[in-house]
Amino acid sequence: MADKPSRIPELSTIELNSTSALKKYVDESRRLAVDFSGELEWGAEEIAAVLTTTGKGNPWLMGVDVKIRARRIASRARRAAELQRGSAVELVKLWQEFVIQFAPALEKRKQAKKSFDFDT
Repeated sequence: MADKPSRIPELSTIELNSTSALKKYVDESRRLAVDFSGELEWGAEEIAAVLTTTGKGNPWLMGVDVKIRARRIASRARRAAELQRGSAVELVKLWQEFVIQFAPALEKRKQAKKSFDFDT
């Protein structure tokens, strides 16, 4: 077992103490999810190609069984890529929900209080 789970350096340096920091955290998280999704998608294609060309199968089936097995294995990586794209979508929804739930309260707090003007 690992001693302590490691954190992602791009995200661990962002301190979540303001709205702009939360926006930066969400944007960076989304970028990482999209990048990882692309990497997994590329890996799925590479896995399928390598397993198809190097796999040993039944000679009577002329490699059809190898292609099917390689496709099944590569589909796992494609599903992982799809889940990463889904996490990127959820991060966008996170920001939208934050804006809906907390922006009105933040805007009210930013308004200057009216002071009583004795001169008028």
